[in-house]
Amino acid sequence: MINLTDRIKFIEAPNGGRFPYCHCLLIEDEIRVLIDSSFGKENLEQLIKKPVDLIVNSHFHEDHILNNYHFPDAAVWAHSLDAPAIRSLDTFLDYYGFKDFDGEQIGWDFIESIDLHASPVHREFEDGDTLDFGHVNLQVIHTPGHTPGHCAFYEDKSGLLFSADIDLSGFGPWYSHICSNLDDFIVSIKKCIELKPQIIVSCHKGIIQEDIPGRLQKYLDVIFRKEEQIVNALQSPMTLEELTAKQIIYGEKTKLDPFLRVFEKMGAYQHLQRLISLNQVDQSGEVYFLK
Repeated sequence: MINLTDRIKFIEAPNGGRFPYCHCLLIEDEIRVLIDSSFGKENLEQLIKKPVDLIVNSHFHEDHILNNYHFPDAAVWAHSLDAPAIRSLDTFLDYYGFKDFDGEQIGWDFIESIDLHASPVHREFEDGDTLDFGHVNLQVIHTPGHTPGHCAFYEDKSGLLFSADIDLSGFGPWYSHICSNLDDFIVSIKKCIELKPQIIVSCHKGIIQEDIPGRLQKYLDVIFRKEEQIVNALQSPMTLEELTAKQIIYGEKTKLDPFLRVFEKMGAYQHLQRLISLNQVDQSGEVYFLK
């Protein structure tokens, strides 16, 4: 663990924080708090030696709530829009949209493969709420787009922003399920830029202190670059299946197993919905075309 302030510690996850892990925070204050919980077996073995009072989940994704159930005495807090998908695996799958894209069994197989458990949520917070842990206060920054209730958390004394899955990865923003919203994601990234944090803790890239505005802008630009590729592909009208085969979201070099193929399809679908709303694309039956 790395001390970020005298009371906030960075929990480094295995494998550089890559899925199914994420970097997390531990706050040692009047109450002991975890921000997200998928930090790997070795960290778990250390953390369960001392009671954890509270888990704050940035959003409902499996690689952020995975170890919640190992802390049965801890309260769990999450944004009201993501809380239902934390409480129920059926709702979790509904939020992902596997059924909408003929992948319901793939979804259940995925849940089983990572041993995902539903978790109670004892408090639902909203944008602008202050989470008071004693000496440390975190402001809730609602940053939807990745999920409806995705949140970042800001500690103004240090200028520290826990940006969760506004993660500044080279892959760019991830929005490949039915509950994502590209327009919201764009606004949320811009909100982080406007906040001007001094340090970002990304759940999958770790501690970032250099060129934060530039990193956020580069991350945002990935959305527009993929959108341009979608538009170029639609110079010839095509179905969603045909567009999925172009692998614009995950890239042509990625080998798509059935699981990733569903995500590729849903990511392309999100771009199509945005382009339709921008009056750049129209649809006739199953075929999409430029207007």
